[in-house]
Amino acid sequence: MTTCFRWVFVVLAVYILLKSILSLLSTRATPEVWGYLYVEDGVSQPITHWENVIGRSSSADLNLEIKTVSKNHAILNRRSGGRWMIKDLGSKNGTIVNGTRLLPSKRYIISPGDEINMSGVKCRVASMSLEESRNNSQMRSMDKSPVAPWRIMLAVTLFQLLTIIQLVIGMGSDCNPRDLLSIVLLSVVMWAYVLVFRSKGRKGFEMELIAFFMSTINLAVAATSAPGSAIKELIALCMGLGLMIFMCIYLRDLDRTKKVRPVVAGLSVGLLLFNLVFGTVKYGAANWVRIGSFGFQPSELVKLAFICIGAATLEELFQRKNTILYALFSLFCLGCLALMGDFGTALIFFVTYLVVSFLRSGDFSKLILTVVGAGIMGLMVLRFKPYIMNRFAAWGHVWMDPDGSGYQQTRTMSFGAGGGLLGLGAGNGSLKYIPAADTDLVFGYVMEEWGFIIAVLLVLCIITLSLFAVNSIIAGRSTFYTIGACGAATMFLFQTMLNIFGAVDLFPLTGVTFPFVSVGGTSMITSWAMLAYFKAADMRKDASLAIGKTEEGDYA
Repeated sequence: MTTCFRWVFVVLAVYILLKSILSLLSTRATPEVWGYLYVEDGVSQPITHWENVIGRSSSADLNLEIKTVSKNHAILNRRSGGRWMIKDLGSKNGTIVNGTRLLPSKRYIISPGDEINMSGVKCRVASMSLEESRNNSQMRSMDKSPVAPWRIMLAVTLFQLLTIIQLVIGMGSDCNPRDLLSIVLLSVVMWAYVLVFRSKGRKGFEMELIAFFMSTINLAVAATSAPGSAIKELIALCMGLGLMIFMCIYLRDLDRTKKVRPVVAGLSVGLLLFNLVFGTVKYGAANWVRIGSFGFQPSELVKLAFICIGAATLEELFQRKNTILYALFSLFCLGCLALMGDFGTALIFFVTYLVVSFLRSGDFSKLILTVVGAGIMGLMVLRFKPYIMNRFAAWGHVWMDPDGSGYQQTRTMSFGAGGGLLGLGAGNGSLKYIPAADTDLVFGYVMEEWGFIIAVLLVLCIITLSLFAVNSIIAGRSTFYTIGACGAATMFLFQTMLNIFGAVDLFPLTGVTFPFVSVGGTSMITSWAMLAYFKAADMRKDASLAIGKTEEGDYA
């Protein structure tokens, strides 16, 4: 009977993910025309982005191949009410609007029809005609709509029901009723979430349904590794879902989001300093803070701030001060994590910094210097942190000392391989008796009890979100949202790589979690909240909570 269930699990998981993945990766948001830039020689260029660089450079959004125009001459940003904001980027010959020379670094609001003189080249911004506006609407109607959520939700619900039955059969008298209740409540939360926002006209729920599927595995892992603890995971999930909804609504207003970043940075600094002073050591790293029976990891919450502070509008990308502040904030975060001995999280932050920095500057030479400098700092950390050095010393040699330094990895590979394609069934594994099995080694845990196929599908979930973030660059409202989504994707993807490769000895065991799957309240909250950055970059019509609809039918 349980063998039959395990085949059904695989079929349901493949169906859930294929429907969600194909919808996410096959749906394209068509870039729309928001206006036109007319040049005096009669040439007109469609404005297809909310943020545009005007200049001679081939990479400029609005290219003017005239020698007197600077490579990056000015920025043109779309504002509400059909108006535009223009800012000179310190061009050699300056920018003049209606006879007034613009001061560098100052923003000016202009209206369609205003004359813009860039180094003697006269231009003007024109609004869309009624016909063009109708064409935009028609183009949107031709886009493939997100897949309807109902069949996927029914499949996830059936998966959850069978999980409950599997837990009852596999664990017998050890099965805690609270764990079963937590899976039932998870299904209720999923249906309530979709029904509420579906009633508000939202259509795209693929990302959330992928997360609900992965969270079901999380609750099952919690139920078998520490009976009675799944309800805590569910509470953390609800907190993360609530935080995601709040962030989606807050991210709608980009100006408001930019204003709150100094506050977010200050809170992050405070959290890390608090961790340094009051942190307790667990598995060699002082990255936990305990208040009574309650424990949390401040560094997990700082991930959300790290992305928010690293993301930047097109205007901010040309401000050196903004880049320096982000570099200093990143250096502070990495320094604190090094002092805590949290090598894994420090690596995640560093790789995210490299990706975000490249997206902000496009300069490979600076990244190479950064990597060299980080390598020197990493060697110093290894010199003064013997715990981390021991992890590196064991890397690639775990079978030489299977009962010592290689104890966790050898058990993970042995027990994980024993699960085969379909797994032994929830509650029937042996890896749960190994330290950190449900967190750092959770990939092997899933392989043993749920099978290799489902373990691979979980990895495919993370890859899908990452590919969607890359696709969002084409039609993104702002570089802030696209950089934010790519930053979140980097964290998810690299964190998953560290978790899996560390568990099977392809990389040193760094002690990081698998997003949505590893047991841990703070990790679950952060994973769900991180989805807000993906939702903010989703430009499909009526798909995202992070895009509000104005009375004029425009999106903001």
